[in-house]
Amino acid sequence: MMNFSEEQHLEDLVPLYEEAFIWLNAAATECVKTRNVDLELMIEGCQHTAQMVSDIIQRDPCPIRQQALEQLKLTLENHLKVLRTKKLQLDSGLPSLHNLQASGKSNSDEDKRANGRHLAIEETILKPGNVSFKDIAGLTEAKQLLMEAIVMPLQYPQLFTGGRKPWRRILLYGPPGTGKSRLAQAVSSEISSTFYSVSSSDLISSWVGESEKLIKELFKHAMSKAGRSVIFIDEIDSICRCRSSREEEHTRRIKTELLRQMEGVDNPSGLEKLFLMCATNRPWELDSAFLRRFQKRIYIPLPDENARKAMFKIHSAMSDVQLSGQELNDFAGQTEGYSGSDISNVILSALFEPIHDMQKATHWKELPDQTYTPCLSQESGSIEGVLSDFPQEKVKPRNVTVRDLLRSLESCQKTVSQDELTSFKSLPGRWDKVVVRRNSRF
Repeated sequence: MMNFSEEQHLEDLVPLYEEAFIWLNAAATECVKTRNVDLELMIEGCQHTAQMVSDIIQRDPCPIRQQALEQLKLTLENHLKVLRTKKLQLDSGLPSLHNLQASGKSNSDEDKRANGRHLAIEETILKPGNVSFKDIAGLTEAKQLLMEAIVMPLQYPQLFTGGRKPWRRILLYGPPGTGKSRLAQAVSSEISSTFYSVSSSDLISSWVGESEKLIKELFKHAMSKAGRSVIFIDEIDSICRCRSSREEEHTRRIKTELLRQMEGVDNPSGLEKLFLMCATNRPWELDSAFLRRFQKRIYIPLPDENARKAMFKIHSAMSDVQLSGQELNDFAGQTEGYSGSDISNVILSALFEPIHDMQKATHWKELPDQTYTPCLSQESGSIEGVLSDFPQEKVKPRNVTVRDLLRSLESCQKTVSQDELTSFKSLPGRWDKVVVRRNSRF
C-alpha cells in the first residue's frame, strides 16, 4: 500500500501521464491512416512520448510502473528507428536501380543516399540500459559464455592472445519469450563498446539493391569504431531462410551480402574487432550456409521449475505480494511449460485484478490517509458508492493477493506449443549445440 508521500508523487505525475497519452494517441491516430500520412507528426509524437516517459521513470517511485515504462520506452525507441529510416529514404528520393540508370543521376544523389544509410545505421546503436545479467533468472551457462566471448576480452585483452581467441559469432535459439533479446540488452549494459541492436526492418528496403548496401554499411560502421563492436541481429531467420529455386533474386543477393560481411571479405583485418550475436525462434528455417558460420549455437530453453520459482520470487517482491516458500513452489509447479514472458504476463494480469475490483465495487472504506479503497458491504463504516463518486486522487486499489495470481493463471495460458518444443528437439544431430540449463542461479 502506498504511503502519503508516494501518493503525492503519483498525483504530481498525473499531468505528465496525461500529456504523454495525448502525444502517443496523436501518433497512433496517424499510424492507422491509409493515405496522407504525416510521418513527421508520427515521429514528433513518439519523440515527445519517449521524452515524457523518461521523465516519469526518473520521478515515479513505483518499481512496477518503472518496469512497464522501461518496456514502453524501448518500444518507442524501436518505432522511432523505423520511422526515421523511412523518412530518410523518402527525403532522399531513393529510386529503383532501373530508374537510376535511365535517368543518369549525379554522384551527389548517391552521396545523399549514402549519408542516409549512415544515419540509419547510427540509429541502431543501443545505449547502455538498466538490464544486467543479475536481473535474468537462470541461463547461467549462457551468461558465462557471453561473458567469455564479449565482456572478458574487453576487460582482460591480455588473456586472449595466440590461439586463444574469443568467439566472434554466436547464435541464440529457442522458444519465444525465453530471454534471448533480454540477454542482448544485458550485454549492452555490461560493456562500454559500441552495441548495434538490429532487426530485419532496419536492413530490408523496398528499393532494389538498397538492402545489400545497408548490410555493408552496418559492418563497415562497426569496424570503423575504436575498440571492439558488437552487432546483435534479432529474428535472423527473417533474413536468412533456407534458399530455394523459387527464391527471388534480390532476396538471394541480400543473403549473399550478409555471408560476405560475416566472413570479412571487404575487411579481413577489421573482422577481429567485431562480434556478431544473432537470435531466432525458428532455427530450422535458417540456411545451412549461415549455420556453419556460427562458432557457438546456444539453445535457450523454457525455464525449469527452479527458474520459474525465482521469477515468481522476483516479480512478487517488486509487486509487494507476500508469497510463502510453499506458495512459490506451488506456482512454479503450476506453470510448467510457461516461458519467462508468459510468467511476466501472469504477474501483470494479477496486478490488474485490484483495478477490475475498483470498477465493480459498490462499497468503500476510508483509510487513515483519507483515501478510499473497495471493501465488503458488511464491513463496519463502509460507504456505498461507485468509483466515479469519489475524487480521482482519493481512490486507491487494494493490495495484490495470492488469489489474484490464481485468477491470473486461469486466464493466462502458456504460449509455446508442444509442436514447437518437438521441433526444437528434432533438430539435426550435427548441431553442436550448447544446451543451457534454466536454473535459479544468477
